Amino acid sequence: MPIMLLVLHLLTIGLSAYSCGWLLLKAERSAAAMALAACQLLMIFWCIPQLFLGFPMTKEMKYLTYGISYIGITWIGPAWLVFSFLYCGRRLSRRGQILLFGLAGVHYLAFLTNEYHHFFYLKFEVETVEYGWVFYVHMAYTYICVAGGIKAVLGEFKKKRVATIHLAVILLSAAVPLGFNILYLSGWANTSFDLTPLAFALSSFLMLLAVLRYDFLDVNSLAFEPVLSSIAEGVAIYNKRGTFVYCNQAATQWLGIKKDDSFCVLQRKLESQQITVQMERELLSEESVFSLENGGKIRVKQYVRKEKNGNLAAGTFLLTNVGEYYERLRQSRELAVSAQRLAIEQERNRIAQEVHDTTGHTLTMIQSLLRLARVEWEKNWSAVEKGEGKDSWDCMEEYFIQAQELAVEGIRELRISINQLRQGSEGQLVTQGIFQLAKQVKELEVEVEIQGQDSPAYSHLSLVVYECFREAVTNCLKHAHASHMDVIVKFEEEWLRLYVFDNGQGCKQITESNGIGGIRKRVEKAGGQVRVLSSPGEGFQIFIGLPVGGVADV
Repeated sequence: MPIMLLVLHLLTIGLSAYSCGWLLLKAERSAAAMALAACQLLMIFWCIPQLFLGFPMTKEMKYLTYGISYIGITWIGPAWLVFSFLYCGRRLSRRGQILLFGLAGVHYLAFLTNEYHHFFYLKFEVETVEYGWVFYVHMAYTYICVAGGIKAVLGEFKKKRVATIHLAVILLSAAVPLGFNILYLSGWANTSFDLTPLAFALSSFLMLLAVLRYDFLDVNSLAFEPVLSSIAEGVAIYNKRGTFVYCNQAATQWLGIKKDDSFCVLQRKLESQQITVQMERELLSEESVFSLENGGKIRVKQYVRKEKNGNLAAGTFLLTNVGEYYERLRQSRELAVSAQRLAIEQERNRIAQEVHDTTGHTLTMIQSLLRLARVEWEKNWSAVEKGEGKDSWDCMEEYFIQAQELAVEGIRELRISINQLRQGSEGQLVTQGIFQLAKQVKELEVEVEIQGQDSPAYSHLSLVVYECFREAVTNCLKHAHASHMDVIVKFEEEWLRLYVFDNGQGCKQITESNGIGGIRKRVEKAGGQVRVLSSPGEGFQIFIGLPVGGVADV
């Protein structure tokens, strides 16, 4: 029997130590996990002295082993109650915790000073131990704490509708040692040794099973997993160590990640498409879209949950299939571009018709006046030969004056029409206007870089880009005292971006006068955005973004 007891005690200590180590090293470092680890550690303190009780010892040696064991016995009840409240999402107040553990401390102090009052043990000898009233108060206090914790956990399980097998495992892990202790103290077990530490062997196994198999510290995943698995959106949840603890079918299919993958696996996949993610910071925006190999598009949203101290608790990626949305957006953009082209063509035809009408009318009237003047000239010539017709020359002069005025007016109207036509057709491609203006600048070096492919799809924005670039060059020449300017034009699927940088003197504070204000007004009228940066000695930077789908009313 002593050898069997020794083996069982070692098994108890081993399982408790394994559970405690797993919680400290691999489980989430939440308050609930640490409280559960503390319970396992107290179990070890309870069990270790039992290894020596089967050996011969003096009264002092036995009292010392009991003193070590009662470190676990005294505080296991309050520790379990604190863990139960933390697990249920509640936290005892600091005053409540001081009172809870303070009462247990009073019991332990009564044990240590028993030789002076004999309240804890009426009799303590090597062969015989008789318990006093403080001991029974302490045990009742421990039972109340354990029962209160069990009740709190039961309520949490009932609220979250956890499976019966999960509920049974957790409750047995707490109730089995309590039951064995009652049997031993009441004498019903009819044994001379304490059965309670042996019960911890079974308790530790059940607790370990709950943590490893049923994820005791993450009951939400059990409650919500059927729901998350059935939704169309992808869901991926990672813990503070950067390990994915849950990935539903949609997330696995779209991004190729699965449970137990590292955060860096997803990070590399997203960075391949210039989407930056970090574990503890939400850096994603509505435009963070991941392109699939089959041409589909997935919008990626990141949500970060932090503890009260600011440390990461967990993070979630929500993935939404937006392929249909982007296809409709592309079609809408094509329709908008087509409508713009049609409007330009209609305006061009209108102006062409106006030029035709103006020119035709003017030339026809001039031709008519010249014909009349010629008729008068022929008549007057005949009259001159006869010595008559002086007043007829005055009539010819009036015809010539009318023809001249008509020609001047026609030229003016024609110039207006031609200018309007040029405004509609000049710089059909964005890059044409940029290069044309860059070549005209002689006072400083202008270097232009084109990223992407220019096409007629961006032509409706050419005038806005041209005018903004012209204003930027004007401001640079007037104020910057720069010798070099870099210009980047970036053609994206949904945006046209213009970046202008110079190496001028810069300024401490930017005042938006007519120049910068005019740029901002033009860009915002086209539905775009402007950002202007500068600091002394760092030059001037202008960032312009124009949506391709928006039609600039310029």
